[in-house]
Amino acid sequence: MKKRFAAVFAATAVLGVTTAFATNPFSDVTPNDWAYQSVSQLAAAGVINGYPDGTFKGQNNITRYEMAQMVAKAMANEARANAEQQAMINRLADEFASELNNLGVRVATLENKVGNVKVTGDVRLRYQGSDKKDMFSNDNNPNKKSKFDYRGRIQFNANVNENTSAVVRVSTGSKEFGNASSSSVEFDRVYVAHKFGQDTTLVGGRFGAFIGGGLIYDDTFDGAALAYDNGNFSATAAHGYFMAGNLFGSASFDGLDVKDADADTNISVTLLQAQGKLGEHATIGGFYAFGNRFLDNDIYGGHLDLQFDKLWIGGEYATWKDDFSDNNGDKDAWVAGVGVGNYNIKEKGTWGVKVQYFDEGATSPVISSTWNQPYNADYKAWMATVDYALAKNVGLSAYWAFNAEDQDGNDLSDYYRAELNYKF
Repeated sequence: MKKRFAAVFAATAVLGVTTAFATNPFSDVTPNDWAYQSVSQLAAAGVINGYPDGTFKGQNNITRYEMAQMVAKAMANEARANAEQQAMINRLADEFASELNNLGVRVATLENKVGNVKVTGDVRLRYQGSDKKDMFSNDNNPNKKSKFDYRGRIQFNANVNENTSAVVRVSTGSKEFGNASSSSVEFDRVYVAHKFGQDTTLVGGRFGAFIGGGLIYDDTFDGAALAYDNGNFSATAAHGYFMAGNLFGSASFDGLDVKDADADTNISVTLLQAQGKLGEHATIGGFYAFGNRFLDNDIYGGHLDLQFDKLWIGGEYATWKDDFSDNNGDKDAWVAGVGVGNYNIKEKGTWGVKVQYFDEGATSPVISSTWNQPYNADYKAWMATVDYALAKNVGLSAYWAFNAEDQDGNDLSDYYRAELNYKF
């Protein structure tokens, strides 16, 4: 069985800066605000000159739009600043990221300085439960129906030069509370990325990979990828090994754990992937993954997403090129869903609700999905998701997978999940 499974991946969004498309609020920044004080200090130090006309108007209120113009000047003159002032500019750039984007100023300008290191990270507190004992029970606790775990990650982004960056991320992995033996950490991101012009990026090492709409894979990958993205069309060619997830995992079969494979036994794959916008509201994409070492099958699929203001409709399909001799062709996986909202963890009060239906065959090619369905194969279920930004960079998410059954129609456990996510 181990020599007959295939894997897929895509290396997209490994470099780049997330762009926020938000309108300028034009709310006043008062002289007591920390940002106002910071800009005043930078002006006094000669890093910036104040208003667009070169003046600084003392104790007057200032709009966020005007403040963003000053921050943009500070970013352009960052070389004049000392270490403390550079940290101040970084904080201002993060605070006024939306306004800077509206002004056409990429926050990445600061990050493209030689020797500059940006530190980001996240913390997750997660509860998972089921209405039956089959999902979380074990030999030591046969009646277990839930678990509570945590995960923490810190990422270091260092710019080697104007076009080259190096990234290292440290992660605890998902660790259950009370488990004293699971305190190790791992490096789940270690890669170098080089940009050729504005649209093409070459990345090599251990990075985050994403295939299609995310049904098949959204996790760690070892290898190299060449990606092109002009905003309307993107294409990726990649080669290497996927490093996380589980293949053929179901309620009756534990599946093949990717982390069990070492460098001499892990499979290698080659992927070609592309997606593009069809008009203002539609995005369509497809992929083909070739099996290399230890593989005798390929995977292909496609996805379609429609976005109308706050309304989203989307779906994805993936399958193996050839049937498996022992599963009667039950090798497909697909998901379809609809959602409404504008959830963004960076913006307090934003929210989102969606409902999806999953159908994964007994030998489904799902490995580590971007979605949170509990099984990768021999599974059919509805899943409802609710997201809400409690505060800036603090998000609450809840999931419920219900009416679940295997491909033979046998009832499976309902699945519950709730999590708090913190980003910095």
